[in-house]
Amino acid sequence: MRLGLVVYSFKEARGDAYALMDRAAAAGLRGVEFPPEDSLPASTPEECGRARAYARGRGLAIVADGGVIEEAALRRWIPQTAALGAYVLRVIVSRVLGGNRRQMNGGWRGHLEKARDALVAVRPLAESQDVTIAVENHQDIGSDELLWLCEAVGGRHIGITLDTGSTLAVAESPLGFARRVKPFVRNVHLKDYHVFLSPTGYRLCTCAIGDGVVDFPALFALFEDQPDLPMSIELGARQARHVELLEDAWWTDYPPRRIPDLLGALRVVLPRARRADEDCRIPHEREAPVEELRAYEIDEFERSVAYLKRIVT
Repeated sequence: MRLGLVVYSFKEARGDAYALMDRAAAAGLRGVEFPPEDSLPASTPEECGRARAYARGRGLAIVADGGVIEEAALRRWIPQTAALGAYVLRVIVSRVLGGNRRQMNGGWRGHLEKARDALVAVRPLAESQDVTIAVENHQDIGSDELLWLCEAVGGRHIGITLDTGSTLAVAESPLGFARRVKPFVRNVHLKDYHVFLSPTGYRLCTCAIGDGVVDFPALFALFEDQPDLPMSIELGARQARHVELLEDAWWTDYPPRRIPDLLGALRVVLPRARRADEDCRIPHEREAPVEELRAYEIDEFERSVAYLKRIVT
């Protein structure tokens, strides 16, 4: 597998794209993922070309990051991705977190259809630039919906960024989700979580890869026939995500859920879940000093790399 590092793994210890590449290379990784508009001094063709050469000199491949799917933004991001020498552009459908679609007040399906229309509109540009747009399950979209989106857009330049931990935010198991979307997976975010029970569901709390509930050996076995698939460490957000699936309103705008799929998620969560009265806060949520936060992030990253090197042959 082509292990890499996503810039969003860091908050206080985050640098620009060049610092990210140095960190990844020093750790013996083979790739990086970052948004050129946010991580480079400029997103011009010249600066993207400089970043491309910098990565190549360190044996790194690049995945480009975008944001929420919008046609105008995609028309900027696709040429930037090509200028970086990247073949994959990761994007997201929405900024919904914890699977909480009720905040969209019944507008989820319309939002999804708008995203489809934008992707269809830029399909010729993506094809001409040889850039695959890989839509992430960013704590908001289910596996069946991602498959629908890819099939509706069509062609070889639409795919999926699989976030291993975020599957639990929509009450699907990491492995079950991955199996269903595997034909379209073009990029993977390696994310793990501790899970804490709550009266209305559970909280997803960031942790080092291998410390939480995700079965990474099984996921690597699933993708062993894709040796060049980018699989990058993305340490979780610095605030716990609350998945309130025991609230009826949480299911607003979700299509009917197959019972075996929901059971698959619960079989991942419940055996290793921690009690609701345990403190799930990490140093960032306790407002610890910045020096402690940086040290925490670096330690989490280094332990993740060590774990992955033990299990990846």
